[in-house]
Amino acid sequence: MSIPIMTIDIDYPKEGLLRPISDGERAAYERDGAAIVKGVIPEEWVHFMRAAVTRIVERADPSAQNYANEGDPQFFSQTFPWMFDDAFKAWAIRGPLIDVSRQVMADANTITFFYDQIFSKAPGATKRTPWHQDLPFLPISGDQLVRIWVPFDRVTADSGAIHYLRGSHRWGVIYHPVGFKKTPMVTDTYVNSPYENMPDFEADYGSYEWLVAEAEPGDLLLHHPLTVHGSPGNTTGGYRRAVASFYAGDQAVWNPHPANMFNNKSLTGHVTAPDLKPGAALECDMFPRAWP
Repeated sequence: MSIPIMTIDIDYPKEGLLRPISDGERAAYERDGAAIVKGVIPEEWVHFMRAAVTRIVERADPSAQNYANEGDPQFFSQTFPWMFDDAFKAWAIRGPLIDVSRQVMADANTITFFYDQIFSKAPGATKRTPWHQDLPFLPISGDQLVRIWVPFDRVTADSGAIHYLRGSHRWGVIYHPVGFKKTPMVTDTYVNSPYENMPDFEADYGSYEWLVAEAEPGDLLLHHPLTVHGSPGNTTGGYRRAVASFYAGDQAVWNPHPANMFNNKSLTGHVTAPDLKPGAALECDMFPRAWP
């Protein structure tokens, strides 16, 4: 099929990844299902994307989410910002993460950009991110998948660093997805999930080995879509702004199971799911080719 050329109508940073992903970082990712990669995102991209995230948060689009409880400081999220803002489009299909995904999925013949999501915890946003895996929310199957979480502020244990359950991506289990906010529109989406219930990892936290992913602007986090993870609230006086980007190799395929994110209209009602058959390749206008 022909691949449309994605035009971008703004000036954006052209600098690529500052260094390759090391063998040790790749080994940590394969072993633990998550890894902290230090000092790889150019400063110009950090400033560019921090401003882009701030712009989207301040715009308060009706399609955005606020996972915080009523009256509490904002825990903002929005899916598919690349479709509505050229800064996010540049980050997704022209930025340094393409090189990261190529290095992590070295056996992939092509790389497809699947989707992006903003996460911004305001100062004092104490609402935690519940324990979950990413794959149960996604209408995809296959092993060639990577999520790259990039912070644009310093992330500490107190500001909401992600806790990854080391090795959980290798357990061979997919858990029932959970809503980040318990409203009927969200919970009804996931009630028909074909997956099993998740254990109470909070109650048994001390029984497991966790990676607490503290990071600085310029770092990134790699995590596998089956890795169990969550994060506490932000109890500091600063923001915790980040963008998570999903990339897929050619072995990943469309799997529109009943509990996938496109059935949660509060999350993805501002976009239309592509008309793909189960088992079809992901590549389409909504999931553009990122490489080659």
